[in-house]
Amino acid sequence: MQQLPKLPIGVQDFTKIREGDFTYVDKTRYLYNLIRDGSVYFLSRPRRFGKSLIISTLEAIFQGKKELFNNLWIAQSDYDWKVYPIIRIDMSQVDRTSPELFDQTMKGLLLDIGHQYNVQVAREDEPAPSVFSQLIGALSKKIDKVVVLIDEYDKPMLDNIDDIELTQKMRDALRNFYTILKAQDGNIKFILLTGVTKFSKVSVFSGLNNLQDLTLDNRYAAMLGYTQEELEIVFKPWIERLTKKDQHTIQKELDKIKRWYNGYQFSSEGQRVYNPFSTLLLFEQQEYRSHWFATGTPTFLLKLIEQQAFDITQVEDIRVKESAFSAYDIDKLDVFSLLCQTGYLTIKHYDSTRQTYTLNYPNLEVEQGFMESLLEYFTKISRARQDNTIFKLVDYLNAQDHEAFFSELKQFFSSIPYDLHMRGEKYYQNILYFIFTLIGVELKVEVHTNIGRIDAVVELKDNILIFEFKLDQSADIALAQIHEKKYAEKYQGLGKAIQLIGVNFNTKDRNIDDWKFEALQS
Repeated sequence: MQQLPKLPIGVQDFTKIREGDFTYVDKTRYLYNLIRDGSVYFLSRPRRFGKSLIISTLEAIFQGKKELFNNLWIAQSDYDWKVYPIIRIDMSQVDRTSPELFDQTMKGLLLDIGHQYNVQVAREDEPAPSVFSQLIGALSKKIDKVVVLIDEYDKPMLDNIDDIELTQKMRDALRNFYTILKAQDGNIKFILLTGVTKFSKVSVFSGLNNLQDLTLDNRYAAMLGYTQEELEIVFKPWIERLTKKDQHTIQKELDKIKRWYNGYQFSSEGQRVYNPFSTLLLFEQQEYRSHWFATGTPTFLLKLIEQQAFDITQVEDIRVKESAFSAYDIDKLDVFSLLCQTGYLTIKHYDSTRQTYTLNYPNLEVEQGFMESLLEYFTKISRARQDNTIFKLVDYLNAQDHEAFFSELKQFFSSIPYDLHMRGEKYYQNILYFIFTLIGVELKVEVHTNIGRIDAVVELKDNILIFEFKLDQSADIALAQIHEKKYAEKYQGLGKAIQLIGVNFNTKDRNIDDWKFEALQS
């Protein structure tokens, strides 16, 4: 088999990628424009989306390493390759367990940078912000204006998000640190801060009123991630290898890759891009999997969904104003904003007349992986047990074996630990929503009609299932409501068989204790 160029799996260092002859998707035109058009930037993107590589690439540019950029766009430009002193900080390398240890380890990192440039800047008893300020001033005086590159600016807060008091202390420590950037503006050539979330300027970046936010900027929407053109040109040999393995046509393979890993849109008019991490692992392993989710769903996000009783069933094709992407403070954490910023939801459409965004899951990997994570978190049932249930339910649903379908569901609910069951119909409805999504069918919840609201509807190829759920009542009462409210009328005339299903959840037994099925012909 033909030997293909190396894929940079887990490699976020630009110099290593270029010297090691790894495959590189050229994004240098975006970086040239950043340097030319401004000087103080902020960029928010989901985890493992290439933020560290952008930081590393900028570092190589400001180090004047033109030889590393042979055959790349910027090498053919008029960029002058002037060398600047660089302060590069990765917040994942700084202690984040307390403000005191944060200050101590940050100061050590800054002093190390000073030693690299042979600059003495501070006494040991001075705090990190003071050291930071002195380092910028000393480097600027000795060499030239300073470039400041900060990766994962928000990690000291996100790592402690479960402890609001500690998070607030870390926020204050970061604010004291970042404030230096404004005070030293005259000695700074360029600043880029990257992170996953977008905390408010007042909260963290107090005083940085010249900060340009690139997060929703149409010009830089494709700076991270792979466009369709980049995928088809740069990764053509891997796509061809995958095509041979799957025995697909090129177009069929491209459609499958797009369905799994494409779909991220980071501005109103921006190109859709592929998740770079998942795409690289697809080509490396030649397997369609939830690669991004294998690295873990942020626990703080799942806990927040639980604490705020957030209705995850309502996020698909939801329309919002731009304020949904707005900065927020740790005192008012919003699940919806976090879902947008962490990559679980993305822009699907922009209505310029109403200035509204339609949001949804970006792709199959995210929707499926997120449902699996939520189901595991809310039931504490292992992925293996989940998979076994899902496969059985698919078979029973296709065979229209309702008895076996509900029997399997009851077994699943009985496996949920006692203390996880919550009183309320919504908990059970959510679990069913997760399960149906993983089965591969769309469960629409709380569907409105002219005289009522249907609990759930599943539309299959030849059948429509109308569900009504009750709590501590009976399946007969549930079916009676379907008839009384004439829920089936909305779907008559579609040429599909209509099936009415009443389900009752018993809070004492913490399970389905009654269900009834009634078939109608459209």
